[in-house]
Amino acid sequence: MRLGTRIQLYITLMTVVIVICVNMLVYFLFKHYALESELNQLENRSINIMEEIKASENQTNAEIMNHGYILSDGYISVVNQDDIAIVKFATDVSYNNMEQDYQPNQYKKTIEYKGHYFAMVSLPIVWKDGEVTNLQLFENVDFKYESFQILKWILMGSTLFVLLLIFYINNIIARVITEPILNLIQRIKETKDTKAYQPVEIQKNDSYELKVLSRAFNDMMYKLRAHDEKQQAFIMNASHELKTPITVISSYSQMLKRFGKKDEKTLDESIHAIHDEAQKMKYLTEQLLYFAQLTESKTERHLEYVNVACIVYEMVERMSKVYPQTLNVHNHMQQGEIWLDVPSFKQLLHIFMDNAHKYGKTRIDMTLTETHTHVFLSITDDGIGIPEEEIPHIFTRFYRVDKARSRKTGGSGLGLSIAREITTQLNIKIKVESQVNKGTTFTLIIPKGGPNETIH
Repeated sequence: MRLGTRIQLYITLMTVVIVICVNMLVYFLFKHYALESELNQLENRSINIMEEIKASENQTNAEIMNHGYILSDGYISVVNQDDIAIVKFATDVSYNNMEQDYQPNQYKKTIEYKGHYFAMVSLPIVWKDGEVTNLQLFENVDFKYESFQILKWILMGSTLFVLLLIFYINNIIARVITEPILNLIQRIKETKDTKAYQPVEIQKNDSYELKVLSRAFNDMMYKLRAHDEKQQAFIMNASHELKTPITVISSYSQMLKRFGKKDEKTLDESIHAIHDEAQKMKYLTEQLLYFAQLTESKTERHLEYVNVACIVYEMVERMSKVYPQTLNVHNHMQQGEIWLDVPSFKQLLHIFMDNAHKYGKTRIDMTLTETHTHVFLSITDDGIGIPEEEIPHIFTRFYRVDKARSRKTGGSGLGLSIAREITTQLNIKIKVESQVNKGTTFTLIIPKGGPNETIH
């Protein structure tokens, strides 16, 4: 269902309910107060009769009632305690025997008798010989019920007219509301037809909601464009990284086909080259798969309350057997227990230590300090350093400071990108300080409360 139709139906439905409720309230209030007025007048008349009976000395009660109190269209009766009408006055013979049973208390109500409606009042009076009886007055109010019926038809007709008017007005309102949205949809369709991530133009006369919607659409376009550019760059960089080992493997396989059976030196060289390049391709593929898992948040996190210094010492002991540099640990912490996903944190340490190993010269320093809320781990090398203008880009996938993309260090260009993804998921902040030809320091700022704690 279209939004305009839905708005029109909802408003019309609510209007129907409101109008019907208001008209019913008007009808029943009018009916109640109109009948109440008739009953009050009839009650006053019966009280007057009772007062005259009390004040009379020479006339009988029946004579007093007959003198000037016959209703224009109604019935008067006096009912004794045996429910017998001892006095009757009727303006129409069809009204006879309309009296109600004797009741000791005064009351008033409306009744229906032989297709006619009457206002009725009953009050106790003292009849001759001191007998307590009921004086009952009935007055025909058919004209009131006729006016009620007329009012009912008027209200029903006015309700139908109002509903038709509201439906027409709602149609106009729905068009006014939905027209800007339809225009925005048209502009979005035009953007779609261009096959490019083009933002929509925000009109000055657009409503606040449409401007917010347009801005949200434009933000989505910008993010999609950036994501697409990153994907294209990722594919190009991955292709570039895979192209070299594939070329080497292809070249040496051709040499093996031509000379491998006869030349043992060529055979040995080709086997080693193919093996090395295959290992590089395997490492690159593993890095790509691991990066994809991180970015899609498929890896599960299992937090443990551990001493970060113990993990650092464990990694240093393991890597000291592989790295030619001297590995030093400077632990200035007193406690150092924090919540960590240990496997991910070890992967993070391995990336930064491996980066320091590739570009460092003689030593790698690991420094641990802490505050009340955070642990600071610094990994420092004495390598070639990073130019200041390159630092903002070093976490980009496949980005390398050396523009020629030298393969001497053996990296995939994904290490720091993976590190950034891991630190994002663990809520760890990275600080980079570097001087060209002096070395680089990566500092990990780790919240003691775990990944759910905000870093300031």
